[in-house]
Amino acid sequence: MNLDRELLLLDSRRIDGLGSILDAPQHQKSLTLAADDTAPGTARCFTRDVLAAWGAEDLLDHVVLIVSELATNAERHGRLAHHDGVEEAKRRQHLDEITLTLALQAGVVGIEVEDNSPEPPAPRIASPYATGGRGLLLVSAVADAWTACPKQDGSGKRVIAFVKRPETSLTP
Repeated sequence: MNLDRELLLLDSRRIDGLGSILDAPQHQKSLTLAADDTAPGTARCFTRDVLAAWGAEDLLDHVVLIVSELATNAERHGRLAHHDGVEEAKRRQHLDEITLTLALQAGVVGIEVEDNSPEPPAPRIASPYATGGRGLLLVSAVADAWTACPKQDGSGKRVIAFVKRPETSLTP
């Protein structure tokens, strides 16, 4: 088993313990975006607005970072390969979409990004001088857990991450 698969399995086990935040949340909101260069910025603004409305500003930095990285990956790597002419590409444009879903329950924010590629995300080790290639490493560092799985209809994948509110300790 390679390291990428081991990381995803480890996070899958941790996710099982977080319950069904995305299935039965206290709050949930989704946004569908065109898979273009504007998607990550739009996803960040949406996330800021939603978390502020839910009173979860304390999780804002971590959640926005994760959303930004996952939306960027979906925009760059989550599109279907089109080898058609311009007219066919226009008709199929709706297939190149990203859906971002945020959910909140009991101090845990669930983040789900869906795209149209069945290829699982592949963490990589970037050279010190590379300008990209660190997104999934950042997600792993900031999220309490994350994983990826195929969409039920087989038309793409879902990348899911969770961020828990830190436990507050009482001081005497």
